[in-house]
Amino acid sequence: MVSVIFAVLAVGVLGVGLAAARLRAWIVTVVAGALVYDNGVIALGRPIGEGDLLEGLNAGRFVGHALFTPLLIVAGAILARAGRRLMTAAAGLTAVLVALGIFTDIARLRLVPERYADTLRYVNDAAAGPPVPAVVAILVLIGVGVVLWRRDGWPWLFAGAVAMFGAAAAGFAVPWLGNLGELVLLTTVVLTIRHDRSGRLTDRPPRRATATATTDVAG
Repeated sequence: MVSVIFAVLAVGVLGVGLAAARLRAWIVTVVAGALVYDNGVIALGRPIGEGDLLEGLNAGRFVGHALFTPLLIVAGAILARAGRRLMTAAAGLTAVLVALGIFTDIARLRLVPERYADTLRYVNDAAAGPPVPAVVAILVLIGVGVVLWRRDGWPWLFAGAVAMFGAAAAGFAVPWLGNLGELVLLTTVVLTIRHDRSGRLTDRPPRRATATATTDVAG
């Protein structure tokens, strides 16, 4: 039954990723792709069975999280319409977190099989403590959510990031809750991009209204 939950989550994240692609929000699209892979590998773990193939597939889960999850910080900075200095700081923080993820989740990766309910996956036996890059990314998005709530009256990114933070904590006991939190967070990010109507997460320049200075994101 739990493997079915992960399969449903994979389909849900795929839908969010396609929505992000339609908005040409490529950062979110890439992150969504990594999460589709993550959920899909867990869903298929038991049918594949323990061995080198499943171990290699699970290694890809950690690579995806290490390389792509911190990119949400850059997406958040764009949504907050950060200035040049803050954008540079966001890019620098992202680079640091990617490097940290490479060190902890790739260079020091030691995979061991773990069963939960009807699922089989490999986890990093060398991991110690919470995943710092993911936690920092969530905290940054919470901060961006506060800015958007106060500036634009849009509370949903804040709500999604807080939900992700709580789900990640609960995920230590119930693993699929953390993955559900990722789906909720990405959904609110995509909804925020659509609401932002500035075009700054797309490759298209904002349109200018004839009477008043307005911008349009989704085109």
